[in-house]
Amino acid sequence: EEVKKIYTLAKAEKQDAQVIKALVYMTGLQTETREDNQSFSITEIEKEIISAKEPVISILKSLLAEIYWNYYQNNRWKIYNRTTTDKFEKTDIATWTTEDFHKKISELYLQSIHEEKLLQQTKLEPYDAIITKGNMRHLRPTMYDLLAHRALNYFENDERDIKKPAYAFQIDQASAFDPAADFITRKFSTKDSQSLEHKALLTYQKLIAFHLNNTKADALIDADIQRIEFVKEKSTHPDKDKLYFNAINHIANQYEKTPTASQAWY
Repeated sequence: EEVKKIYTLAKAEKQDAQVIKALVYMTGLQTETREDNQSFSITEIEKEIISAKEPVISILKSLLAEIYWNYYQNNRWKIYNRTTTDKFEKTDIATWTTEDFHKKISELYLQSIHEEKLLQQTKLEPYDAIITKGNMRHLRPTMYDLLAHRALNYFENDERDIKKPAYAFQIDQASAFDPAADFITRKFSTKDSQSLEHKALLTYQKLIAFHLNNTKADALIDADIQRIEFVKEKSTHPDKDKLYFNAINHIANQYEKTPTASQAWY
């Protein structure tokens, strides 16, 4: 009841961060007081999105994707046994298959970073109330960075690999290891529209392109090292170890006087 009062007041005063914080608290607290809390929370946040404005819409879509992902993980053992049904209206997530969840979660994370220009211009300070603050804000300087890295955390997981099509996307191109300026221009085509690895690569391209011409290279180096680590883990290229070494070596030497590059030296 107290959190609802805070929520109402925050709405009236148009304090976006406090509205989101109150929503998150209500979702968490009601885990103790109602069955199927995650299903109800999904409905409530979807309603909030309808009346919200950017960048709140993008933040809520990222949070909504996380709730769907948590629901899937908590109910994975039941979901794996479900078969796909044709011409069936799946309004209730209790009837969804693994593919339904991954499709929905992917869509929400992509939608959360769709408004690139606006999010890239949105500083994090007004949203400190909902951010777990570390001491490296220069590596995540904008709302776009924060939401893109949240999306990447999901895209980089290999959960979907348990059940994937014969034409599944594979990172088999040497160009995935290319230096940042070249990497962002490379084409990675696929018939596998649901591939999380493919979505991760495209997200890295946009994130790295955003920081490519920064005066300070910290956010670029951090994202680029993360990209190269991801590619090494997922690549099927026969020379991936050599390509990985060359890519990391390039960063270490190009930015040798930048403290963030110490991770590349390491």
